[in-house]
Amino acid sequence: MDKVFATWAEILDWVIFIGTSIALVFWIFGFPLFYQSEGPVLSIFTAISLLTIVSLRIATKHFHLWPFTANLAFLMIVGGGNISSILMLLSAPAVHINPKSTLVMTSIFTSIGLILFSFYEILLYLRRTPDRFWILDDILIHLALVPGGLSLFGHLFQNPSYLSMSIDPRVGVSLIEMFFMVLLFLSTILGNPNLFLWKFLKGGFSNQLAFGVLFTNQYIAPIAYLMFVGSGGKLNTFGPELYIFFGGVIATLGFLLFQAKIQENKI
Repeated sequence: MDKVFATWAEILDWVIFIGTSIALVFWIFGFPLFYQSEGPVLSIFTAISLLTIVSLRIATKHFHLWPFTANLAFLMIVGGGNISSILMLLSAPAVHINPKSTLVMTSIFTSIGLILFSFYEILLYLRRTPDRFWILDDILIHLALVPGGLSLFGHLFQNPSYLSMSIDPRVGVSLIEMFFMVLLFLSTILGNPNLFLWKFLKGGFSNQLAFGVLFTNQYIAPIAYLMFVGSGGKLNTFGPELYIFFGGVIATLGFLLFQAKIQENKI
């Protein structure tokens, strides 16, 4: 089963590699894919970050002489670049964002996800996922999906607070960007059989059901709330759905941490 998962992980990495390469070429020639002036688009910087992460995975697997230090260096660039992007957008958005420019910056949500993925990749290159209570690798991967979940609410209910920045609607998480991030999430968990999540799910149907309910509840609960209170023009700011969502995330991660501690005590 691990070999099957590893194969699927590599397939997904290649899909991301090809997709982001195409997006990058279109950006270079001035015809970005799925571009819209009044909505979020896939930033060229996001495409570069995603392409770098999966390229390092592919190179490490297929080129035995690929330098280990190159992985750390490039991942530091990806992580550091996205941290800089967040600081620029938070400190002086009016200075660093030009709605008339052909370049579009990476959104804060996307940058957070890319930083978490980069940190996870760095840890994985430095050591195998440890078998202990503090399941940091699982936590990083899970948290990396959170920004995309928030953006999903924006797309489903057209809430601009979750979609993009008011100063430039293009700076946000586009649907194609969410697609690539979900693929990266899937390839990441499929490619690491040492994650505690897999050990827990192998414990039987009850474990699988418990995690499935907790994980899906993260999204179902806030979506159900938004459907109940209404959508569209009425929802222009962050609301209770944000706290409902984070409550679900904390519940899921807390549950996994407790299970990891229980398993550690049995050893």
